[in-house]
Amino acid sequence: MKNLSVLVLAALSPALTLAHYHFPHLILNDKVTNPHEYVREHDNGYMPSWDDGRFLNSNDLRCNKGSENHRTQPKTAKVVAGKDVVGFATNVQAEIRHPGPLQVYLSKAPGDVRDYDGSGDWFKVYQLGHRDGSTADSSWLSWGQKQFKFKLPAEIPAGQYLMRIEHIATHQPYTGREFFLQCAHIQVESSYSGPAPSNTFKIPGVYNRNQDFFKYDSWANPQPKTCPMPGPAMWPNNNNFNKML
Repeated sequence: MKNLSVLVLAALSPALTLAHYHFPHLILNDKVTNPHEYVREHDNGYMPSWDDGRFLNSNDLRCNKGSENHRTQPKTAKVVAGKDVVGFATNVQAEIRHPGPLQVYLSKAPGDVRDYDGSGDWFKVYQLGHRDGSTADSSWLSWGQKQFKFKLPAEIPAGQYLMRIEHIATHQPYTGREFFLQCAHIQVESSYSGPAPSNTFKIPGVYNRNQDFFKYDSWANPQPKTCPMPGPAMWPNNNNFNKML
C-alpha cells in the first residue's frame, strides 16, 4: 500500500506542478536568480488563495500567507529605473495553465524593505491581459509562460520597494478566483524627480467583489469575448500593458 501511494504521488506530481505554481525567482536583466534569493518565501506552498472572497480583505493579499515570517531572509536587488529589465520566473519552470490576468505592483518602503509590511501605497507597473476578441484559456498572454519580464519605468523614485507579482485565475465556477502571488525586494536607483506615482491604492482595499473583474463569469454561455482588467491604471503609462519581453 505504501509503494502504491508513492507511485500515485509520483504520477500526479507533474500535473500538480502545472496546476499550482509560485514565483520564487527574481529576474535581473535575463538572469534568473536563485529561489528566494531576492523573493520573500511564504507559508502557502503551491496553493492558491481565495477563501470564498475573504482573501480580498486580508493583509495576506500583500505578499501571501505567512510571508511576514520570511521578510528578513531575502537580499535586496539593485536595479536602475529606465534601464534594467526585471521580472519573475515560476518554480521549476512550471508553465502557467490557468486563464487570467497577471500584474506587477510596487510599494515603496519607508526604510529597509526587510522591515516593511506593505501597508503603504502601491501602484501598478506591468500587466498582461488577453488577446482581442477571446477569453479562451490560450488567449490569455500568461498562458503557458514560465517567465514575466519588463523594463522598469524611468519614472520610479529612488528607494527600496516591494515588487509584487500576482496572477489571478478566472477558471473557477462562476465568479470564483484563485490568487497566486509573491513579493521581491528591490532597491531602485533613479534620477527621476517628477511627480510621485499616481493611481495609488492600498492592499487590501484595491479589490472588492462589486468590481467588474470579480463579476466576470468565465463559464458563461456563450463565453465572454472580453474580461475587465483588475485594479487601477498603470504608472506612468500603458507601455507595459500586454508586452512580452
